[in-house]
Amino acid sequence: MLTKDLIRFRTINEHVKPQFIDTENPDLLELAKQLVSFYDPKNNLLRGEIDEAVMPIIKARKDFKIAQGLNKLMLDRCVFSGETENDYPGFRRNIFNSSANFLKSQDAFSYDDYREKIISENIASKDLIEKNIYADLPENEKLISVKSIFAKELLDRYNCALVQSLLFYSGKLTLEFEEPDPAGMRRLFKYLKFFRLLASVSAIGDNHTKSGQYREIEAPAKIKMEIDGPASLFENTQKYGLQLASFFPAICLLPKWEMETEIRLDKKELKLKLSQKSKLVSHYRNFSAYVPEEISMFHKLFKQKVTDWEIVGHTPFFDTGHGELIFPDLSFQNRDGVFSKTIHLELFHRWHSFQLLKRLEYCDKNPDIPMIIGIDRSLYKRPEIQSRADASPFFKEKSFLFNDFPGVEKVKKLLDSQL
Repeated sequence: MLTKDLIRFRTINEHVKPQFIDTENPDLLELAKQLVSFYDPKNNLLRGEIDEAVMPIIKARKDFKIAQGLNKLMLDRCVFSGETENDYPGFRRNIFNSSANFLKSQDAFSYDDYREKIISENIASKDLIEKNIYADLPENEKLISVKSIFAKELLDRYNCALVQSLLFYSGKLTLEFEEPDPAGMRRLFKYLKFFRLLASVSAIGDNHTKSGQYREIEAPAKIKMEIDGPASLFENTQKYGLQLASFFPAICLLPKWEMETEIRLDKKELKLKLSQKSKLVSHYRNFSAYVPEEISMFHKLFKQKVTDWEIVGHTPFFDTGHGELIFPDLSFQNRDGVFSKTIHLELFHRWHSFQLLKRLEYCDKNPDIPMIIGIDRSLYKRPEIQSRADASPFFKEKSFLFNDFPGVEKVKKLLDSQL
């Protein structure tokens, strides 16, 4: 991501226009190529040495902010070795105290006398004194690894990062998109779920069921989605903003999409409108690479500990009959010689209060829907949520509480109770 001072945009009639770069520009491609070459572990350079090599190139450019932004994106891809084995601040404190005491007590002395005295009083720190007592500072960290990237990819990532960084200051996002491939639509919704975003979803142009009924359907080709942005929340806005920004590249995978939102920046409310015409390129390729660790761990533990249920990859959409779609987080099939029953799980995290209240109301009216729900304890603790949940028959029979992410045992217990 880019920091606020590195976001390049213009405002025209209350609209914010990200200043995208030409990713085919030979000059920018050469700059990107140079930056990529500096961040190579094979060079065996310290962070400070890389900064010294990179900064003259950045400062020499007229498009200084672009160069800074590209460099920031390269830094985000790096892993540096932090020195944590030794208490460097404590060692330096002792050495400086010994030095101050020696200098106060001596009128004349040689450097060798001074050095020998300091080492004798800090014998445990002898190796550090002889090498580098500042090895723990950022500029002395060594580049261990970097996620590989080509120059053209870095420029594409920059354009995408401009939008992602603006989304940190967004209110509600309104999206309309098409995806003729049902698998592609499900993939987008899995990104949405994995990043725990608040969304209201409806199909465009589809014939809905009668009010109060539900049916399982394949992924609609056209969808309208409203996603709450961090500026519309009252807590944990920074974390939510990061998750929203992380979701945006998944939108760019779609062949046809439109997005509109309000950006609250520098005490101004500006409109941001984008579509596939922006030609933004998503860097998401391997879906599993972006699955949060807790979800991967849940899949792994469930497979190890549970033999009579299986997580299945095909999760359907539910048409609620109210113009809204439900897309569960996970689907499970029961093993009993053959698969005898399928149950779906929807999770509600700390930001999902409005969606949870709507879902409880709907499920109380449709108790036979083959679904269970999990509610984050931090959400359940809110008085208005707890009172509504405790009064819900569906909550009592088909729900459970969890901390951050559900445990395998709780999910299995509730699944078994539905047989």
